[in-house]
Parts: sequence; C-alpha cells; structure tokens
Amino acid sequence: MNTQTRRYVFIDYENLLQVKFKKLEKVASRIFVFIEASQETVPLSLVRQAQRSGKNLRWIVAGNSGNSRLNYHIAFIMGKLHQKLERDVEFAVISNDPEFDPLINFINASGRNCLRVKRKKDETSVFRELNVDLDPTPGFNDDFHLPSLQDDDGEIPVLVEDELITRTAEETVKRLIRSGNRPEEISTLKNYILLHSQELSLHGNVDRIIQKMKDSNDIEVDKGEIIYNF
Repeated sequence: MNTQTRRYVFIDYENLLQVKFKKLEKVASRIFVFIEASQETVPLSLVRQAQRSGKNLRWIVAGNSGNSRLNYHIAFIMGKLHQKLERDVEFAVISNDPEFDPLINFINASGRNCLRVKRKKDETSVFRELNVDLDPTPGFNDDFHLPSLQDDDGEIPVLVEDELITRTAEETVKRLIRSGNRPEEISTLKNYILLHSQELSLHGNVDRIIQKMKDSNDIEVDKGEIIYNF
C-alpha cells in the first residue's frame, strides 16, 4: 500500500478468520472488526497479532442478532465515518455479500474511494485486489477466552474512532458559540450533544465527547455544573 494512502478496512469476525491477519495489516491503516457479543473465544494467535496493532484496530461489539445482521452495524459505522472523515481516506469492506454495493456506490459517487473485496476460496485473491505482496504466515490456532465484553453498567461498549470523537467535540463548541446556548448542568449538556449528534448515542460516546472538551480546556465541571471557557 502507498504509504501516503489511508485505508480503513471493515470486516466481520467470520471473514477475518478466513484471511491472514498479517497480510491484512499491510493494506490497512485502520481495521474495524465486527463481532457478536456472544462470541466468547477467538484464536490465540489472532489475539496476539491484534494486540500489536494497538489503536489501529477496533473491535465493534454488536448484539446477538446473527452474523448477517452485522452488515447493518458495518454500514452504520461506514456511513458515519464517511460523514466525518476527509475524502482522502479510502474504505474497503471484505465481504461476499452484494447488499453492501448500493452503499459502496453512494460513497464512491460522493468522492471517496470505496470497494467491496470478495473473499474467494483462494484467500490470496483478497490481497491481490488490495495490492499487497503475499508471503506465508502461520494460520490461527489455539483458543483464547475473551474477558467480559460488558462494562460495569452491563452495557455493551461500541468503540468509535477517536478522530470522530475529537471532531464532534470541536463541532459542539462551535455550535454552542454560534447559538449562544450554555447548558448549566452536565446532564443538560449531554442532552444537547445527543440532539445534534444522534449517531454517537451509543453507550459511552457522549461522556468521551465531554471529556475531550474538558481536555481541550473548553469547559470545566464543578459538582455537575459547567464552567465555559469560551
């Protein structure tokens, strides 16, 4: 892959098991893996390789709705990232399901390179289409039991790109300045953010946006009340 190209790859867990992770890393600057909450084990070698990817890999945990329903989660995240990210970021979906094609055509028509990569019996076809040199890598083996995918509140966390959280925090500050609104309490500010950023209503994202505003010194929170620095 051209070192100047940023490519986000979207893949569900079942397809991930059929390709070699080390090769996938070569064609992706970010990898989004969609997995059902009921999946309790993953191959140990995959866990080790994923850990080396650090923040460049995101596990998106969906409900227990069947593997075909993961497509809706993939389409949702792709659509929202398409709204927020610069057009020079390419998208690639590894899937044999043609139901992605209307969305992919729309994204391409909007000025972003986007493709669906079919996984054939010969898994190397995936990487030929994504332009990567092929080399042998060991297959996956051994099972590793994942820790609980729920947080302390029993909610299933869905990870959202840090870049998207940062941009939404910046947009919230600009909107507050333009409108002159100043929610006095933290709960009111959360409702304000949800009103204008419904795509980030998944558990924990609003708290991350507020934390980003605090880190940027745009606001301070004192006993639930907000002090604005703009």
